[in-house]
Amino acid sequence: MARIKQLERKQIVIIGDGKTESIYVESLKDVFKDKLSGYNPKPLIPKHTSVAELKKLIEANIGYDKVLCVVDMDTKLKDPKEMTQYLKLKQKYRKSKNVIFYETHPCTELWFNYHFQYTTAEFGLFEPDLKRQLDRKIPGYEKKSPFCTHQHLIKCGGKFDTAVLNGRKSIDSKKSDDRNYTYSEMVRFFEEIGVVDKLDDKK
Repeated sequence: MARIKQLERKQIVIIGDGKTESIYVESLKDVFKDKLSGYNPKPLIPKHTSVAELKKLIEANIGYDKVLCVVDMDTKLKDPKEMTQYLKLKQKYRKSKNVIFYETHPCTELWFNYHFQYTTAEFGLFEPDLKRQLDRKIPGYEKKSPFCTHQHLIKCGGKFDTAVLNGRKSIDSKKSDDRNYTYSEMVRFFEEIGVVDKLDDKK
């Protein structure tokens, strides 16, 4: 009897700006195990949150099926030189279907906050305004496990479906309001890895 050939899983490298993103992505593997069955996500932790480090990691992993970059915009916008280099890096891979950037302003914690409520309020850096708001939902929040895991967000009353709706709303309102702050493209990241259906795919 002929053996059924198993489909190869897509090899995905996920580059975040730090431990927060790495811990969060790792926590998704068990929660969305079935939906991630066709993917093998590998989160990476950069040594530095610089564009130069991001560029180096992209180039080192360009052989993967997908290189997904989860970017905190606060670290880019606070330094004009970093922002210029980041825009050049995005432009370099603008037509690439393998290297994709997903931005959140100010940082990934806004995506966490979207599990509880929607906002377009303008925040500065993560400290202290957004952290203060997140603390009301996730007591004692810190950029470490278990606080930035999917499981802990849900345990504290957050809803993933709410985050998806709020994330999409923030992207739409960013465009319509012509603003460059308080938005998260994480929902597009989840669409790419098959956890969330793309709106265009729905009948």
